[in-house]
Amino acid sequence: VQHEFVIGDMVVNMDVRKVSIQQVPIELTYKEFELLKYLLENQQRVVSRNEIFQTLWGFDFVGESRTLDVHINSLRKKIGSPYDDMIKVVRGVGYRFVME
Repeated sequence: VQHEFVIGDMVVNMDVRKVSIQQVPIELTYKEFELLKYLLENQQRVVSRNEIFQTLWGFDFVGESRTLDVHINSLRKKIGSPYDDMIKVVRGVGYRFVME
């Protein structure tokens, strides 16, 4: 298991649950960190909305929920450019993290 991801000047340390960009700490909520961690651990692979709900929220989600979208948008806003564009929407399926 990878303990640290370095993407450009963003460092995500899994052991201490810290994210920093240019050595400036980025404050993420528990769920935002878990979401980023899950996307990084599964990068280049599309993770379905259901898989994310099951893994991070612990249940199968049926129907429409803005919960995941709200968390993704908040995470994107906090990590900013160019990292926000690395979280790709795969229409009708889910999300994936793509390092350009």
